[in-house]
Amino acid sequence: MRSGIIGFILGAVLVVLALILLQQRVIRDVEGDLSFRFDRYVFHGPEFPQGDFEQGRLVHRSLFPSRFTTTFYDAQYHEVTRADKPGRYGAVVRMELNGNESHQFITLYRTPARIFWCDTPWSFSVPLPPEIGLNPAVLRGQEPEIGEVLKYSFVGNGNASPNLAILLAGLSETPPGDSPAVKRTNVFARDANWWYALRERIGLAPHYPYLVDLPRDYNADTGKRWPLILYLLTAAERGTDLQSVRRSALPREIEKGRQVPAIVIAPQCADYEEWSPKALSKLLDEVCVKYRLDSDRIYVTGESETWDMATAYPERFAAIIPICGESDRADAARLKDLPVWAFYGEEQEVSSLTQTTGMIDGIRKAGGRAHVTISDGHHDSWNQAYATDALYTWLFAQKRGQPEVVTPGAPTP
Repeated sequence: MRSGIIGFILGAVLVVLALILLQQRVIRDVEGDLSFRFDRYVFHGPEFPQGDFEQGRLVHRSLFPSRFTTTFYDAQYHEVTRADKPGRYGAVVRMELNGNESHQFITLYRTPARIFWCDTPWSFSVPLPPEIGLNPAVLRGQEPEIGEVLKYSFVGNGNASPNLAILLAGLSETPPGDSPAVKRTNVFARDANWWYALRERIGLAPHYPYLVDLPRDYNADTGKRWPLILYLLTAAERGTDLQSVRRSALPREIEKGRQVPAIVIAPQCADYEEWSPKALSKLLDEVCVKYRLDSDRIYVTGESETWDMATAYPERFAAIIPICGESDRADAARLKDLPVWAFYGEEQEVSSLTQTTGMIDGIRKAGGRAHVTISDGHHDSWNQAYATDALYTWLFAQKRGQPEVVTPGAPTP
């Protein structure tokens, strides 16, 4: 009898331990992608929508403590509890799970009247790309059906997607007569700028940790000022492990022994966030105070964010080195006075190649000069770029506000 009771107790203990271990594994998986959702992002009336964890059922059934608190702000950055006027609102969601804390910043939009999305006719005249492989005549003849499918993909079954709230908020803040938006000024850029201003006010502005590599002789001459390279890494190295940045192309090249006669700053962006040009500009201000650098020889290199940073602040840089990445050709004229040497590879996606070559063509048509190197397919464009000795000679010859200095090894524009 006693042995049976002991066996039952041991079995129960093992089951509980197994459940705890399973819960811990599940929570680890969820914590890395913890997100929040509202039942509506575009709404009518003074009451804000209801929300919960995206993985709500799983989180609430866990054995570990979890909770969220939501604070709402109006378009003028005032904390509010009701949406008394139509327009933009922002929800700052503070999420806690198993002792870990994170924040999510969600755009909401209140309409003046209720909208019945299912009954709203939408007309789409934008043709689908030919690469889709369908007969153009069929696509033209079936535009109403295409519009209906895209409508439901965009707003769902009457429940607007987050992007629709961003679109409406951005359009509500766009003055009549504004030029057609480019990437730097579109509704997503407006939304990012609004959130940056709010996050600064409430003490949650993005601040990027960074790795720094100083020139070998940095401490030998305390009066010397050095060039600065701002290196914007890819999505693969985002997160909270700053040392993972060392595995990225330029820091790895330095780790392998390349002597770069410049201060190299490699910041890290958090998971599930986009680089903020405003936050990066502020980081540059801080670095300029902390290190002895030549403000006329600041360079930026990396993927899409290099184009974004350069078009947002062309006056800050002496030259840029974009590595593949997307860009907005309509904004190319802002870079006509900035030396550019772009790299992209034949192995990259066609859309990325098209974006890069379009930007290069736009700069040239605006009267600027832009060099391009295409990898041969045996080397990725990242490693090829930072292993190119001639690149550093060209880069450090450029000074802010000065005509490009052409050096040996740079491809013909």
